[in-house]
Amino acid sequence: MKNELKEKLFPLYESLLINIDSEDVWPFCMQWGHKFPMDEKSGILFVGKATNGWVTKSKDVEILFGDSESRIFARTDQMKWVVENKPYYKVSAFWRVIKRVSELKNGKDEWHSKIAWSNLYKVSLEKGNPTGKLINQQIEICKEILNTEIEILNPKYVIFQTSGWENRFFGNLKDSPKEKEVIWGNNYKTIGYSINNRVYITSVHPQGKNEGDHVNAIIKIIEHFESNE
Repeated sequence: MKNELKEKLFPLYESLLINIDSEDVWPFCMQWGHKFPMDEKSGILFVGKATNGWVTKSKDVEILFGDSESRIFARTDQMKWVVENKPYYKVSAFWRVIKRVSELKNGKDEWHSKIAWSNLYKVSLEKGNPTGKLINQQIEICKEILNTEIEILNPKYVIFQTSGWENRFFGNLKDSPKEKEVIWGNNYKTIGYSINNRVYITSVHPQGKNEGDHVNAIIKIIEHFESNE
Protein backbone atom coordinates (compact mmCIF):
# COMPACT_ATOMS: atom_id res chain seq x y z
CA MET A 1 0.00 0.00 0.00
CA LYS A 2 2.72 2.47 0.94
CA ASN A 3 4.63 2.02 -2.32
CA GLU A 4 1.46 2.27 -4.41
CA LEU A 5 0.40 5.43 -2.59
CA LYS A 6 3.78 7.04 -3.18
CA GLU A 7 3.83 6.05 -6.84
CA LYS A 8 0.36 7.47 -7.49
CA LEU A 9 0.47 10.53 -5.23
CA PHE A 10 3.94 11.85 -6.13
CA PRO A 11 3.01 13.10 -9.65
CA LEU A 12 -0.31 14.46 -8.39
CA TYR A 13 1.51 16.54 -5.79
CA GLU A 14 3.86 17.81 -8.48
CA SER A 15 0.84 19.05 -10.42
CA LEU A 16 -0.76 20.39 -7.26
CA LEU A 17 2.14 22.45 -5.97
CA ILE A 18 3.11 23.99 -9.29
CA ASN A 19 -0.30 25.70 -9.24
CA ILE A 20 0.23 27.35 -5.84
CA ASP A 21 1.67 30.86 -6.22
CA SER A 22 2.23 31.55 -2.50
CA GLU A 23 5.23 30.48 -0.43
CA ASP A 24 3.38 31.00 2.85
CA VAL A 25 1.44 27.73 2.71
CA TRP A 26 1.70 24.27 4.23
CA PRO A 27 1.40 21.08 2.14
CA PHE A 28 -0.31 18.11 3.78
CA CYS A 29 -0.44 14.41 2.93
CA MET A 30 -2.87 11.85 4.30
CA GLN A 31 -1.88 9.52 7.13
CA TRP A 32 -2.75 5.98 8.14
CA GLY A 33 -2.14 3.96 11.30
CA HIS A 34 0.14 0.93 11.30
CA LYS A 35 -2.84 -1.42 11.84
CA PHE A 36 -4.99 0.06 9.07
CA PRO A 37 -7.10 -1.71 8.02
CA MET A 38 -7.61 -4.64 10.34
CA ASP A 39 -10.01 -6.22 7.85
CA GLU A 40 -12.14 -5.19 4.89
CA LYS A 41 -15.06 -4.21 7.13
CA SER A 42 -13.16 -2.12 9.68
CA GLY A 43 -11.34 0.39 7.49
CA ILE A 44 -12.37 3.98 8.23
CA LEU A 45 -11.00 7.04 6.46
CA PHE A 46 -11.86 10.25 8.31
CA VAL A 47 -11.80 13.43 6.23
CA GLY A 48 -11.55 17.05 7.37
CA LYS A 49 -11.37 20.36 5.51
CA ALA A 50 -7.68 21.35 5.85
CA THR A 51 -4.93 21.59 8.46
CA ASN A 52 -3.78 24.68 10.33
CA GLY A 53 -0.12 24.59 9.36
CA TRP A 54 1.74 21.30 9.16
CA VAL A 55 5.34 20.04 8.93
CA THR A 56 7.01 22.33 6.40
CA LYS A 57 6.36 25.11 3.91
CA SER A 58 8.54 23.40 1.30
CA LYS A 59 6.93 22.77 -2.08
CA ASP A 60 9.77 20.51 -3.23
CA VAL A 61 8.05 17.18 -3.86
CA GLU A 62 11.35 15.29 -3.58
CA ILE A 63 11.62 16.57 0.00
CA LEU A 64 7.93 16.07 0.79
CA PHE A 65 8.08 12.42 -0.33
CA GLY A 66 11.70 11.82 0.70
CA ASP A 67 13.37 10.45 3.84
CA SER A 68 14.05 13.59 5.90
CA GLU A 69 12.07 14.80 8.88
CA SER A 70 10.60 17.45 6.57
CA ARG A 71 8.69 14.85 4.62
CA ILE A 72 4.89 14.78 4.73
CA PHE A 73 4.42 11.28 3.28
CA ALA A 74 4.68 8.25 5.57
CA ARG A 75 6.16 10.09 8.54
CA THR A 76 7.54 8.04 11.42
CA ASP A 77 5.12 9.72 13.84
CA GLN A 78 2.05 9.56 11.63
CA MET A 79 -1.09 9.06 13.70
CA LYS A 80 1.02 8.60 16.84
CA TRP A 81 1.25 12.36 17.39
CA VAL A 82 -2.50 12.38 18.11
CA VAL A 83 -1.98 10.48 21.40
CA GLU A 84 1.65 11.09 22.40
CA ASN A 85 3.18 13.81 24.59
CA LYS A 86 0.38 16.38 24.87
CA PRO A 87 -2.38 14.36 23.17
CA TYR A 88 -3.87 16.51 20.43
CA TYR A 89 -7.31 14.93 20.66
CA LYS A 90 -7.75 16.54 24.09
CA VAL A 91 -7.82 20.03 22.54
CA SER A 92 -9.59 19.17 19.27
CA ALA A 93 -13.31 18.42 18.94
CA PHE A 94 -12.59 17.01 15.48
CA TRP A 95 -10.21 14.43 16.92
CA ARG A 96 -12.30 13.66 20.00
CA VAL A 97 -15.17 12.60 17.74
CA ILE A 98 -12.77 10.50 15.65
CA LYS A 99 -11.38 8.86 18.78
CA ARG A 100 -14.80 7.91 20.14
CA VAL A 101 -16.09 6.61 16.80
CA SER A 102 -12.92 4.59 16.28
CA GLU A 103 -13.06 3.12 19.79
CA LEU A 104 -16.71 2.12 19.41
CA LYS A 105 -16.09 0.59 16.01
CA ASN A 106 -12.62 -0.96 16.39
CA GLY A 107 -11.91 -1.09 20.13
CA LYS A 108 -10.07 1.22 22.54
CA ASP A 109 -6.65 -0.41 22.20
CA GLU A 110 -4.47 1.77 19.94
CA TRP A 111 -7.55 3.29 18.33
CA HIS A 112 -5.37 5.74 16.36
CA SER A 113 -3.44 2.92 14.69
CA LYS A 114 -6.54 1.44 13.05
CA ILE A 115 -7.76 4.44 11.07
CA ALA A 116 -6.69 6.69 8.21
CA TRP A 117 -7.07 10.46 7.99
CA SER A 118 -7.07 12.96 5.17
CA ASN A 119 -8.35 16.42 4.27
CA LEU A 120 -10.22 17.76 1.28
CA TYR A 121 -7.60 20.44 0.67
CA LYS A 122 -3.95 19.46 0.72
CA VAL A 123 -2.46 22.97 0.87
CA SER A 124 -3.42 25.11 3.83
CA LEU A 125 -2.64 28.26 5.74
CA GLU A 126 -1.06 28.41 9.18
CA LYS A 127 -4.42 29.36 10.68
CA GLY A 128 -7.93 29.19 9.32
CA ASN A 129 -9.44 27.56 6.26
CA PRO A 130 -7.96 28.10 2.78
CA THR A 131 -8.97 31.32 1.03
CA GLY A 132 -11.12 31.23 -2.08
CA LYS A 133 -8.03 31.86 -4.20
CA LEU A 134 -6.12 29.00 -2.57
CA ILE A 135 -9.10 26.70 -2.98
CA ASN A 136 -9.40 27.52 -6.68
CA GLN A 137 -5.69 26.85 -7.23
CA GLN A 138 -5.91 23.31 -5.85
CA ILE A 139 -9.45 21.92 -5.89
CA GLU A 140 -9.29 19.99 -9.18
CA ILE A 141 -6.03 18.23 -8.28
CA CYS A 142 -7.27 17.66 -4.72
CA LYS A 143 -10.27 15.82 -6.14
CA GLU A 144 -7.91 13.48 -7.97
CA ILE A 145 -5.78 13.02 -4.88
CA LEU A 146 -8.71 12.16 -2.63
CA ASN A 147 -10.13 9.71 -5.16
CA THR A 148 -6.69 8.09 -5.42
CA GLU A 149 -6.43 7.82 -1.64
CA ILE A 150 -9.84 6.15 -1.42
CA GLU A 151 -9.04 3.79 -4.28
CA ILE A 152 -5.78 2.58 -2.74
CA LEU A 153 -6.77 2.60 0.95
CA ASN A 154 -10.08 0.94 0.05
CA PRO A 155 -11.86 1.89 3.31
CA LYS A 156 -15.27 0.49 4.13
CA TYR A 157 -16.31 3.87 5.53
CA VAL A 158 -15.36 7.39 4.45
CA ILE A 159 -16.52 9.86 7.09
CA PHE A 160 -16.58 13.58 6.27
CA GLN A 161 -16.74 16.11 9.11
CA THR A 162 -16.73 18.91 6.59
CA SER A 163 -20.08 20.74 6.83
CA GLY A 164 -20.98 20.43 3.16
CA TRP A 165 -17.52 21.22 1.77
CA GLU A 166 -17.42 17.65 0.46
CA ASN A 167 -20.15 18.50 -2.06
CA ARG A 168 -17.64 20.11 -4.42
CA PHE A 169 -15.66 16.86 -4.35
CA PHE A 170 -18.49 14.34 -4.45
CA GLY A 171 -21.45 15.98 -6.11
CA ASN A 172 -22.84 12.51 -6.72
CA LEU A 173 -23.51 12.17 -3.00
CA LYS A 174 -26.22 14.83 -3.24
CA ASP A 175 -27.83 12.90 -6.07
CA SER A 176 -27.59 9.51 -4.35
CA PRO A 177 -30.40 8.04 -2.25
CA LYS A 178 -30.01 8.79 1.45
CA GLU A 179 -30.00 5.31 2.90
CA LYS A 180 -29.85 6.56 6.48
CA GLU A 181 -30.19 10.03 7.98
CA VAL A 182 -29.86 11.00 11.64
CA ILE A 183 -30.93 14.47 12.79
CA TRP A 184 -29.43 15.58 16.07
CA GLY A 185 -28.60 18.68 18.10
CA ASN A 186 -29.62 21.97 16.50
CA ASN A 187 -31.06 20.27 13.40
CA TYR A 188 -27.67 18.91 12.32
CA LYS A 189 -27.78 16.11 9.78
CA THR A 190 -25.48 13.12 9.51
CA ILE A 191 -26.21 11.13 6.36
CA GLY A 192 -25.05 7.76 5.07
CA TYR A 193 -24.81 6.74 1.42
CA SER A 194 -23.80 3.42 -0.10
CA ILE A 195 -21.93 3.72 -3.40
CA ASN A 196 -20.08 0.80 -5.01
CA ASN A 197 -19.97 -1.23 -1.77
CA ARG A 198 -18.51 1.69 0.18
CA VAL A 199 -20.31 3.80 2.78
CA TYR A 200 -19.90 7.56 2.65
CA ILE A 201 -21.02 9.45 5.75
CA THR A 202 -21.37 13.23 5.62
CA SER A 203 -21.58 15.34 8.73
CA VAL A 204 -20.73 18.71 10.21
CA HIS A 205 -17.49 19.90 11.74
CA PRO A 206 -17.92 19.11 15.45
CA GLN A 207 -16.56 22.35 16.89
CA GLY A 208 -19.08 23.82 19.36
CA LYS A 209 -21.56 20.95 19.00
CA ASN A 210 -22.58 18.13 21.32
CA GLU A 211 -19.90 15.51 20.69
CA GLY A 212 -21.81 12.64 22.27
CA ASP A 213 -24.80 13.21 20.00
CA HIS A 214 -22.49 13.56 17.02
CA VAL A 215 -20.71 10.28 17.75
CA ASN A 216 -24.03 8.50 18.31
CA ALA A 217 -25.31 9.73 14.95
CA ILE A 218 -22.27 8.38 13.11
CA ILE A 219 -22.40 5.06 14.95
CA LYS A 220 -26.14 4.67 14.22
CA ILE A 221 -25.40 5.00 10.53
CA ILE A 222 -22.53 2.50 10.67
CA GLU A 223 -24.75 0.05 12.56
CA HIS A 224 -27.53 0.53 10.00
CA PHE A 225 -25.29 -0.52 7.14
CA GLU A 226 -23.73 -3.39 9.08
CA SER A 227 -27.15 -4.78 10.01
CA ASN A 228 -28.14 -4.84 6.33
CA GLU A 229 -25.07 -6.70 5.05
